[in-house]
Amino acid sequence: LPALRGLSLHVCAGEIVGLAGVAGNGQAELAEVVTGLRPPTGGSVRVHGELLVGGGVRYSAGSEGVRRILDAGVSHIPEDRTHVGTAPNLSITDNVIMKGYRKAPLSHGWSIDRVEARGKANALRSEYDIMVPTVETPARLLSGGNLQRLILAREISSQPRLMIAMQPTRGLDVGAIESVQRLLLEQRESGAAILLVTEELDELIAMSDRVYAIYAGEIMGEMSRPDTQ
Repeated sequence: LPALRGLSLHVCAGEIVGLAGVAGNGQAELAEVVTGLRPPTGGSVRVHGELLVGGGVRYSAGSEGVRRILDAGVSHIPEDRTHVGTAPNLSITDNVIMKGYRKAPLSHGWSIDRVEARGKANALRSEYDIMVPTVETPARLLSGGNLQRLILAREISSQPRLMIAMQPTRGLDVGAIESVQRLLLEQRESGAAILLVTEELDELIAMSDRVYAIYAGEIMGEMSRPDTQ
């Protein structure tokens, strides 16, 4: 059975659009299609008018297709922080440069400037309050809140046009939840388009400018903030 059926939605710059629904109704598959992790059988994805997925664009399995989507300004905060959002055995430094290591000033031909990489990691550690003794600490040793801040630091520092946020506060303590929500709101104010997927209805209503309801892979309705209240 298809995970998504005739689904159509749009997210504008400078707004947070929530996707409401019980888990397993197509939210994960939608995020994977938009971020290049799953080949679509139909339809298309456009970011700022640029056709990235479907509509005659050849799906490229592996890094080529994902890189095209990343270069278009798409960021992803995955639901699985450990196995999808990070490389657990690599250091904080290696995790924060994953999206930019091919470009200057981090890249010099075939080599990575480790001094520049550590400098960037230390700057992000300070800016996003990632509590680690050193940026050479393996990501697997971080708490859930610090791991989420690491992912947000990497994704936000790439100056995204579109951010897909999957369950961004699940399993976090109150302080970490407030920190993540504040960072998402700041991205909205800076002009990013954010698709927020969460099962926390109060969070969805408080954070979203508009909300789509999804069931069995279909959009069942769209609500503005006054309607949701």
